[in-house]
Parts: sequence; structure tokens; C-alpha cells
Amino acid sequence: MALYDRITSMRDHHSRILADLKTVEHAPDTLKSHEAYLSDLRKQLAQISDRLKKVAELTQIEREEHTKYRDSTIRRLMYRASGRGDEFEKKADKEMREYYNALEKERAIKAEKEMLETQIEEATAAREELQAACTERLRLHEELKSLYENLFGGPTAEFPEEDALEEATKAAQAWYGELSGRLNNIYQAAQCLAKAQITVKQALLDMYEALQHCQRDIWGFGSIVADFGRQNCLSRAQSRARQTQVLVSQAMRLDPDVQPLPRMTIAQGSMISRILFDNIFVDLNCLAMVQQSFNEMKNVEVFLRTQLTQAKSREANIRTQLESAAVDLENSQRELQRTRELIFMNVVDPPPPYVDQTAGTLHVDS
Repeated sequence: MALYDRITSMRDHHSRILADLKTVEHAPDTLKSHEAYLSDLRKQLAQISDRLKKVAELTQIEREEHTKYRDSTIRRLMYRASGRGDEFEKKADKEMREYYNALEKERAIKAEKEMLETQIEEATAAREELQAACTERLRLHEELKSLYENLFGGPTAEFPEEDALEEATKAAQAWYGELSGRLNNIYQAAQCLAKAQITVKQALLDMYEALQHCQRDIWGFGSIVADFGRQNCLSRAQSRARQTQVLVSQAMRLDPDVQPLPRMTIAQGSMISRILFDNIFVDLNCLAMVQQSFNEMKNVEVFLRTQLTQAKSREANIRTQLESAAVDLENSQRELQRTRELIFMNVVDPPPPYVDQTAGTLHVDS
């Protein structure tokens, strides 16, 4: 079937999609404002619930005071016996008025709370309808896109302008996909570098503790205990150094701009001969090697800080490019769809022929 015939055969389907889209096209914007409205209602409800709780407590106090005067026959008789019956009645009347005022205030706040709850219930139901409209909008756009792809996908000699826009859209989509993948890799690499920073800081703490053990060993304070304490710290530092190397290797695979780690050697027992012998020269040599390892680890910390800063800068740069690419892609897709829609409408409902009023002749565009 020729392309023109295929387009004509899809006329009713196309018209139905456009008509349905017209009813839900603005659903996302409406949903966004409705979400803000619903959030504000819930905030008001939380505030009025707090007010109601406080007013209810006050009402309870006023109720107790009112009941005390209303039901206290003995107190009333005592006031009358002392000639102060009017004073009692005034106090009783005052407590009654304060109680009923508090009760009225509580009832008013309860009514306001109930009104808000009703509004929230209605707004929640409306939100569900809007969410359904948004879902329907997406479905209709996908259906329209599928229809256009079936008709216009690939080269269409009849409509070269559509082919050009289709190629431009594919290029924009490819560029967006490339940037998106690159951004994800750089982000993951930055996460690896951030974790490596943490492991290096932990290793530095282990190395610092090992230095303390070395210094205690030199001065003869708990030599054997200091030796074992130092080895334990160095072992932990070695483990963290390996973790750092793994994390940086992962970052380098994700982001080629990440540089390899500088020298990072952790002094170990095998490097320290006769470590359990109480020998000042061995102890001094041990201290020097641990200090060197500590200094190397400090260099690694500075290196990682710089690498992470640079990775975040690259991430921000790619993110900016991706945002621009997203706009370009959206514009390309919109222009392609607009062109396809115009082609579709012109085929199924062509414009009237041009009539040259002066010459009295009829010109039909081919």
C-alpha cells in the first residue's frame, strides 16, 4: 500500500488520538499545582490538629473548674453562711462562661479540622484522577509516536523534510544517550573516589596509632604489647590501603581522566627484622618505616582530594551539557512530530485549490 493510502487509512485513528490528547495534555501541569495545594492542606491540618490538642486540654481544665463550682453544695453553703453568696454565684458564673467559651472554641476548631479533612479527601481523589490522566497522556503520546513511526519511520522519498528532521532527532538522541552514559560513569567514579577518601582517612588513623606504639616501644613502655599493637594497626592500614586501590581502580575504569594512585607502601612485620627483640636500632628503623608509610598515605589523601574535586567539576560540566542536549532533543522531537502531524493532516484533508480570481482560471497544486 502506498504511503498516501496508508496515511488516509489511519485518518480516524489519528483524529481520535489527537482529540483524546487535547483533553489530557495539560494534566501534568495541573497535577503539579494540585500536589502543592494538597501539601498545603496537609500542613494546615497538622497545625490545626496541634491547636485542637492544646484547646482540648484547656477545655478540660475549664470543665473541671466549672464542675467544681456547679456540684459543690458544701462550698455554696459555706459562702452563704459567711454572707458571700453573691461572690460564689459570680465565681460559678465566671467559670461556667469560661468553660462554655473554651468548649465553643474547641467545637469551632473541630469543625475547621473536619472541613480540612474533607478537603484533603476530595483533593486526594482528584489527585488520583489527575495521575490517571497523566498516565493516559503518556499512553496516547506513545500511541501517536508508534503510529508516526509505522508511517514515517526510515526514509520516505515523498517527504524529504521529514527525513531530515528524523535524522536530526536520531543524532540528538544519540548525543543525549552518550552524555547520559558519560555522566553516570563520572558520577559513579566520583562516588568511588569519595569512598576511597574515607578508607584513606581511616588508614591514616591506623598509621598514627602505629606511630604511637613505635614511640612507646622506643622508650621501653610495654615493648611486646607495643609490638603487637603496632602490627595490628599496620595490618588494618594495609587492608584499608587495598580497599583504596580497588576503589581507585574502579574509578579509573569508569572515568579515564582519573589518575593512578601515587606510591602507597604500608610497613609490615616482614619488612621489620627481629621486631620482637628489644633492640633500639630495630625500633628506630621500625619508626622510620612507619613514618614513611604515614607520609605516603598523607600524600594519597591530598591526591584523592584533588581527584575528587576534578571529578565533580567534570560531572558538573557534563551535567550542563546533558541539560542542553535534553533541550535540543526535546525541540527536535517536537519539530519532528509537528511536521509529521502537518503531513498527515495535509494528506487526509488537503487545502482547497488555489483560484486565480484575475485570470478566472483554476490552478491545482500538484
